[in-house]
Amino acid sequence: MKTLVVTGKLSVFPILTGRMGILLFIICFLPFSFLKSQNCKLCAIPSFPTVTVYQTFQTGHGLGFGVEAGTWNKDAGRFSYFIGTSMAWANNTQSDLKSSGAKQSLLSFYVKGQYKLTNHLYVVAAPGIVNLSYFEMQTGLRYVVPLTSVIGVGVEPAYAFVQKQMAINVNLHFALK
Repeated sequence: MKTLVVTGKLSVFPILTGRMGILLFIICFLPFSFLKSQNCKLCAIPSFPTVTVYQTFQTGHGLGFGVEAGTWNKDAGRFSYFIGTSMAWANNTQSDLKSSGAKQSLLSFYVKGQYKLTNHLYVVAAPGIVNLSYFEMQTGLRYVVPLTSVIGVGVEPAYAFVQKQMAINVNLHFALK
C-alpha cells in the first residue's frame, strides 16, 4: 500500500494561483464591474439564433475551450436551447503522461437547456456524452451582460455530476440576426 504525502498549497484551479491567477481574474472578471445594466435596450429582440465560444477552467483537467449554437429566447419564452461541444486538456506532469496514457483530454458533445431567472441570470442544464464512453450531466448558472446589440459576455460556473468536478466557463455570445 502506497501513501501519498502532499505538501504545499493546493488549489481547486491550479492555474488560478499566484500572479497568473490574479492576472487571469482581472482579465476575465474586471470588465463586469464597469458594465451597468442597460434596461434591456440591447435585448429587445424576442428570439434569435446565437453562437457562443468559451474558455473553460475545470478542476482535474485544467484549461479547455468550447463552442455552442442554438436559439436564445428573450421575450418569446424563458427557455432557450443549444447544442455544443467542448474539449479540456489534463494538467499532467511528464510522469503522469507515461502512466495514464489515453485519458489526457475530455471531448464532450451536449445539449444545453437554459431557463431565465432574472434579466441577465439563467440556470443551465447540459446532459451530454464524454469521450464517447459515458454520459454526463452538468448544471450551473449563467450570467450574461450585453455589450452591443449582437455581442454579450458571460460567466458560467457549473458542476459535472459524474466527473464530480467544477468548471467555470467564460463566454462570448454572438447573435446572428
